[in-house]
Amino acid sequence: MKTNLSKRMSVVTGLVIFFGVFNILYTLAEAKIWIDHGRWDEEWYVWKVLILSGCILFGIAINVLAMVFMLHSVKLIKRGEFFSKFNAYTLWWSAPICFLYNLSIANLPIINGFPRIILKADTFLFPLLLIGVAMIYSAGVRLSEENRLTV
Repeated sequence: MKTNLSKRMSVVTGLVIFFGVFNILYTLAEAKIWIDHGRWDEEWYVWKVLILSGCILFGIAINVLAMVFMLHSVKLIKRGEFFSKFNAYTLWWSAPICFLYNLSIANLPIINGFPRIILKADTFLFPLLLIGVAMIYSAGVRLSEENRLTV
């Protein structure tokens, strides 16, 4: 059982790393396009820089957090465990980073001169889903620790 799950988790982790690295490179290439073709006049200049910086930094951060979470999960499963405080913290941190990333992505049109800040439903939905998963995972960490103490 452990070896089957470990093998499947390794395959999924490999896919997460592949797509994470691909997404980071795509984010950097897309940022270069926005830098070259955006309207960098004085109007909303600070917002434009913050939005593009947010897309780059939070985009890289959310991908790195996903890769770290999966790598750590594979290590845990190979040891016969599943829950860890480290992964719980990773999930908790991914929620605000996801919110800031989604907010930055939604407002990229400001760089081309669209003078409004945009708030979409998914800007709030995905971080809330991550918070829910983090709460469930944290409960699993507590139950796992209690189980370890009772055995």
